Amino acid sequence: MVQKRVLILGDANAGIITANKLRMHTDNDVDITVVGKSEYTYFKPDGVLIPFNEINYKETFKKTDFVLNYGINRIKALATKINLNDHYVDLDNGKSISYDYLVIATGDRLVPEDVPGYNDGIYHFYDLNNVLKLKEGLESFNGGKIVVGPASVPFQCPVAPSEFVFGIDKILKSRGLRDKSDITLIMPMDDILPFKNVSDVVRSGLEENKINFIPKFKNVTVDGKSKTITSESGEKLNYDMLVLIPPHKGQEFLIKSGLSENTGYVTVDKTKLNYGDYDNVYVVGDAVDFPMKVGAMGHSMAAYVASKIASQINGNYSETSFDGFMGCSTVFTDHTAFTLSFDYSSKPFLNFASHSDYFLKYISADTYFSSILRGIL
Repeated sequence: MVQKRVLILGDANAGIITANKLRMHTDNDVDITVVGKSEYTYFKPDGVLIPFNEINYKETFKKTDFVLNYGINRIKALATKINLNDHYVDLDNGKSISYDYLVIATGDRLVPEDVPGYNDGIYHFYDLNNVLKLKEGLESFNGGKIVVGPASVPFQCPVAPSEFVFGIDKILKSRGLRDKSDITLIMPMDDILPFKNVSDVVRSGLEENKINFIPKFKNVTVDGKSKTITSESGEKLNYDMLVLIPPHKGQEFLIKSGLSENTGYVTVDKTKLNYGDYDNVYVVGDAVDFPMKVGAMGHSMAAYVASKIASQINGNYSETSFDGFMGCSTVFTDHTAFTLSFDYSSKPFLNFASHSDYFLKYISADTYFSSILRGIL
């Protein structure tokens, strides 16, 4: 039997899970190769805990080579172009690699340069270096106006900005600085989240803790000298600390390869996750042009695609559809959290927040590295 070649572009959450699950589902007659240059794999959801000393940052990352299961090849390079018709990918090391099945799991790139005035004095919590920079900034903060929010949509983890302001509120209270501080959450959308029932609960928490909320604050510009942030409608806010999530885009090589127009994100069949008419090319995680970019969704996508490719290789052409399921625990007030789960056909049900759900959030990195990344869950 000719060995089948599965090529996975991307060595973060969705790419690693796809590779590990596929290895579990297939025999040695399937060659699995992951392409990417990441030295470490970081558990991004802990970015809303580390700045407040809720968790040690050293517990939130592992070496990428360590989290790939035995029997998976790794090429430390980046893709530069995909040739769909001839089934090969060009790499930045000057080589090309052929495939029978291709999985694109290249995620997002942050583009702060797309915000006029974005500068080094602005903070965010979407990678570990900036999380640690933000932690230091908060330690030296002695009160004033804090503005938090995304510069634009889409952005990873829609609940993260509200999680973060609840964390700021709590730590400033513990340091006796809350009465000297004003916290504002800005959102480019009409509400905090796409789901009204969840937004209502989050807004009640904001109101209870006197955290301002401004919706439809989008297409922002920043003036670092006057320390102001202005929306396209002309609304202007002063700040002493600005935590502004940079705009997100997909990878440029996907545009050059003709798989994306100008965002770098790829359109797929949402129930099959394949690209166009190609039944051997799949896209998972944040590389997909879905409006909501959630790590838990990437986990579900990866599991589905790994199972589907394994079935095809084994001669079992499953008609199972991807249902869009995802579930995650979200920080709320006073060391509580709530857990959301939903899919394409259902909306998240939210009853109450609890300390138990906060514990689930707190131990998520342990579960992630020991089970989810390994393909066990």
